[in-house]
Amino acid sequence: MLTRDTNGEINYRTFTSEITMMALDSKEGERKIGILLCEGDENSIDMAIYSALFPCLLVIPVGGCTTVVRFVPRLRNSLSLLGMYVFGIIDRDALSKKEIRRLFETHGVNTTKLPFIENIICSPEALKVVCEYRKLNYSEVLAKVEGELLKTLWQKLKEALPINIGVEKNERILELNIGVATRKKQIVKIVDKDSILYSYRDKVIISIVSSAVGLRGRKAYYDEIFLMLEDPVFRPKLIKVFSTFVPKLEAYDIENE
Repeated sequence: MLTRDTNGEINYRTFTSEITMMALDSKEGERKIGILLCEGDENSIDMAIYSALFPCLLVIPVGGCTTVVRFVPRLRNSLSLLGMYVFGIIDRDALSKKEIRRLFETHGVNTTKLPFIENIICSPEALKVVCEYRKLNYSEVLAKVEGELLKTLWQKLKEALPINIGVEKNERILELNIGVATRKKQIVKIVDKDSILYSYRDKVIISIVSSAVGLRGRKAYYDEIFLMLEDPVFRPKLIKVFSTFVPKLEAYDIENE
C-alpha cells in the first residue's frame, strides 16, 4: 500500500523508496522481473487485468494517467540498478498515433489499443465470453448492446448540436456519420454497430452492457469480471481476449521467450 496524502494522491516524496522496497520484496518472493504502473487503485479492474496478463510483473495502480506518466521515468533509474524493468500503461482515450508514439519515446509509457479499459472488458470478444459464462445468447445480447449504444450516441449528439433530423422511437439506428472539414481536408467518421463497442469513449458503455447481460449496474459487471478471472475455465479465455487490446511489453516478452 503506497502512502497517500489527505486528497488520496500518492505521496510524491516517498513513492520511489516505497516502490523500490515493494520491488525488492516481490523479486525475492515471487520472482518478479519488473514493475508495471497503471491507472486506478488497489481494487480497480485495471490492476486485475494487468496482473492476469503480466504475472511476472508487479502491477502497481497509482491513480490517474498523469501520475503514471510522471512516475515511470523517475523509477527507471533506481530500479535499473536492481536489474528490474519499469513499464507504464494508460488508457488511450483520444490520443492520436503521434501523441502515443511521443508518450512512449519520451516517458516509456504505453497505451491500450482501445479508448478505455471499459471498452476492453465490453468488447464483442469479451462480451462473448461473458455470455458463455452466464449462459446467454451472445448474438441477441450483442445486437441489443449495439442498438442501445448507437441510440445513446445519437441522443448525445442531438443534445449537443442543433440537429433537426427526426428519428422515430421505434426506428433502429444502423450508423452515424460524423464529418469535420478543414481547409486542407475533410474527415468523415462512420460509427456503426461493428465499431461502436471499440470506439465509444463514454463509460456509460458499462451500464448498458451490464443491463444487457442481466446485471445491475457498473459495479456488478466489474465484479463479474473479477469472478471470471478467478475461474480456471474462463480466466484463460478472458486473458486471450484482453491481450489483443493491450500492447506487448518488449522486455517482458524477451524474458519469456
